[in-house]
This record gives sequence, structure tokens and C-alpha cells, in this order.
Amino acid sequence: MKRTAGLIAALAVPLLALSACATPDTEPPATPDASGELRAQNVSMRTVALSEAEALDAAVAATGALGLLALEAAPHEGNVVVSPAGLATALAMLTEGAKGRSLEDLEAALGATGEDRRDAFAALQRSVRELEGDPAEAVGDELPERPILHLANNLVVNEGFEVRQSFVDALADGFDAGMQSADLSSDAGKKVLDAWVNEHTGGLVEESAIQPDPDLELVLQNAILFAAKWRTPFDGNRTMDLPFVLSDGSSVEVETMTMSPGEFAYAELDGGWIAVRLPYSEGAHADLLLPPRGTDPAAAIPGLLAQAAEKLGAAQPIRLALSLPTLDIPADEPLDLIESGIFERAGLGSTVCGNPGVDLSGIGDGPLCVGQAFQQAVLRVDEAGTVAAAVTELGVMKVSLTMVDETIAFDRPFLFTIVHDETGWPLFQAAIRDPRHE
Repeated sequence: MKRTAGLIAALAVPLLALSACATPDTEPPATPDASGELRAQNVSMRTVALSEAEALDAAVAATGALGLLALEAAPHEGNVVVSPAGLATALAMLTEGAKGRSLEDLEAALGATGEDRRDAFAALQRSVRELEGDPAEAVGDELPERPILHLANNLVVNEGFEVRQSFVDALADGFDAGMQSADLSSDAGKKVLDAWVNEHTGGLVEESAIQPDPDLELVLQNAILFAAKWRTPFDGNRTMDLPFVLSDGSSVEVETMTMSPGEFAYAELDGGWIAVRLPYSEGAHADLLLPPRGTDPAAAIPGLLAQAAEKLGAAQPIRLALSLPTLDIPADEPLDLIESGIFERAGLGSTVCGNPGVDLSGIGDGPLCVGQAFQQAVLRVDEAGTVAAAVTELGVMKVSLTMVDETIAFDRPFLFTIVHDETGWPLFQAAIRDPRHE
């Protein structure tokens, strides 16, 4: 995929008159806020305490399952970073415009329905934002004294597309999302998407993965940024090159932090897995799960995560000699949530272009479907702590062709025959095994 290079430092975002971007299916119009985003008038994000969200546990469990599914579906060569919370939040935003089968499948993947779903995701986001901070402060030379956990949501609407005001209001109510307007068929629209991504990840993710397209009508964007110090930092003087055994059994030398001893929660899990919890200075922790030799980390199942959370939460810290590689995983290639099969495996084929039963009519008129879906994530771990950022984007497109019941791709050897109509006489026949040609 051709990528645009460079950092977008600032961008003036054009605004679109209300009559051109939102149908008046509810009373309040949208008004621009200080940042230039359009905001739904008289609609603010709902306030829900964690104790009041009845579907909270189900939504958290479903989010974990989505994350493991993404890890398993992603390429198994090299390192892969995903954001389960980012993926679940973007899908929850899409759910506000879904109906029929699409709505049922989305809610099944998210673990909750209706107002229970809305309350659960609002409560989760409210709780996360107690550690809100400036993304720019998360990427300096030194980690911030207090952890930063920044979460933001956005809606970018194609010029001329009339998004339903009820959808705009729902995103403001449940996700504190504003709205921007852009020509999503052009590079100018791509710059609007890029600028938002860059701003809300502190530049860790430089640009949007969404590509301009004449059929692209709107883009849902979610960004999550985390930066925190370890509660007990590693001593940089003890960092050294140590062996690391790769999946094929070979060994390489990698930069490794060591602590001997340190006090950490520890648990032995089903199937021979081992879990260790490393707390950050405030508000978050890292759970590290070590599989048995020869088992890929992506083989973890949701029940294993639940078991680790329960056991580590109840465990008293013990003295451990710990070694952990330093990590620097950039967002080189976006994870295509559709092409990788993540949507299909999550039971969300009913939202994707080309599949029958897609119903996103709560967003706007005309047949709409998810035609682009990407996640980009960054992870850095060193002796001081951790910096991580992720952007999840869903591109909703108009259906320009007649929907089909099934798609057949001749992407493997096939037989090609030319037949005379009247007699059925085979005139030419070819076995196509390698269609490459000059």
C-alpha cells in the first residue's frame, strides 16, 4: 500500500454547513467547538459509574476476546501489537448506526445490547479518562511523572453525505465524539484523517491507514495513548544482551532488562502457562503470560486471560528474579481488520461490503457497508516504563454495485474452457496453474 510520508503538524479543518452533513431526524443542530470540530448541540457524554454499568464485565470479557482474535488472525511472523479496547470502541461506535442482522452481530461481538452496551462503554471510557493527559507529554525524552491514558473518538463525514443527526448525537452521547467534514475521495480528506491521528497519538502514529475513495462516505476514528513509569523501575546498568529462543527453536541475542530480586504477583495457569504482573506507578499494570515452550503466544484463549486476572489479582507479591526484553515495535504496516479475517472470525461479516444482510441505515440513506478497517499500534518498553499508542479506523462506504450472495476468487489453479453454444463442443481448454505473463 502506498503510504504518505511526513508528519502533519497542523491543519485547518474545513467545516460543512449543517444542512449538508446531517439530516434533521432529531432537533439539535451541530455547532463547532473551540477546536473547530462540529459538536452536537445540547448533547454531552453520558456519565455512568462503573458500579452502575450492568454489562461492564461482559463488555470487558468481549473486548479481551476480540483482542486475542486479532492477535491470532494477524501474521505470525515477527511481533504484533493490537489494542483490544480500541477495536471494541470503534465497533461500539459503528453499532450506533447498525440495524437488523448487522446490529445483532455487532452486539454479540461486544457482549452487550442496547442501553446496557452504551452504559458499559461510557463507563469504561469515563474511568480511563481519569488519567487523561496531553498526548505531546507522553512522547518526550522522559516519561511523565503521572501516567497518561488518553482516549479520543472522531467522526469524519464526506462532503455532501447526509449523516443522520441521531447517529451524530449517539456518538456524542456515548463516545464524546465530534464531527469533521472532508472530501474523502481526495488527498485533502486524507490530510484531515492524518492530522487527527497524529495529534491524538503524539505523533507515534503519523498518519491514517484509510485511503481516499470515491465511495467513502465517513470514517470512524479511535485513538488510545498510554505512557507510564514502572512502579519499580529496572536498573539500566543491569540491561545486557541475553539469549532469546525464537519460534523455530533457534536462539538470538536481544537487549534484556533484569531485576534480581523484585516483588511481583505470580501465578501458574492451566496448560503450563505462567503469569507475572508488573504494576505501573498509578492506574494500570502489565500482565505478562509466558506459554509453554513451543506454544505461540497468540494461542491464548479468553478463559486463560480471565484466569490470569483472577489469580494475579488475588496473589501476594513474591520475590522474583525477572528478565524482560526491551521492546520497540513501530506501526510499520497497518493491520487490515477485513483482509486478515478478523471481522469474519468475530462474526461481523454482516457489516462488510460484499456480504448479504449489511444494514448500516442508522448512519444515513442509501446502502452502506464497512469497506476499510485498520488498526495501527506502537509499543515501547524500557527500564523506565512503557509508551503505547493505537489508532482504529472504520471506513463506511456506499454500495455502488449490486450486492452478491457469494464472491468467488480464482486465486488458485483452475480450468478454463471455451465451449460452442449449440453443441457443447469444447473448443479450447486450459489448465491455469501460474497466470503470470509479460
